[in-house]
Amino acid sequence: MNQLPDDEKAHDPASHESYHEACPQHSYAGFWIRVVASLLDSMFLIGISYLVFNPLRRVFSVPYASFHFIDLVEVLFDLLYMILLTWWTGQTLGKLITGIRVISAKQVRGNLTGGQVFLREVIGKFVASLVFGLGYLWVAWHPRKQGWHDLIAKTYVIRDRRP
Repeated sequence: MNQLPDDEKAHDPASHESYHEACPQHSYAGFWIRVVASLLDSMFLIGISYLVFNPLRRVFSVPYASFHFIDLVEVLFDLLYMILLTWWTGQTLGKLITGIRVISAKQVRGNLTGGQVFLREVIGKFVASLVFGLGYLWVAWHPRKQGWHDLIAKTYVIRDRRP
């Protein structure tokens, strides 16, 4: 049996223990702080909708009950906001304000890959919203405060300790 010292075990890809499990240096962000961050992001995106997309709908006389190209652009903007900011910085504006950050459970430095972010923000959040949002509520009782979207993408949401 291959026995590695604890400091080498954290870097051994064959180890069942990830870096963050071996080095519990992070304070995981709980359910309510994540709810606040999500609400702040929603308020920002609603503000953009009122300031940018609704005036465009009026200019182009888009009927209320139809789906228009402007609606598609708005949906893409919302997705890109979540995906790109999370990928580049680990934080959306809501997470920045509340002092939390998404990190990788697979990387020693916690850097997220594009695949992880897509898996978390698109596929994982869709799955988490199924069954009455149970995947989001999972954060409340999971030991590392992970929702289904975090478990699927192998990410953690931590309290950011930057000054």
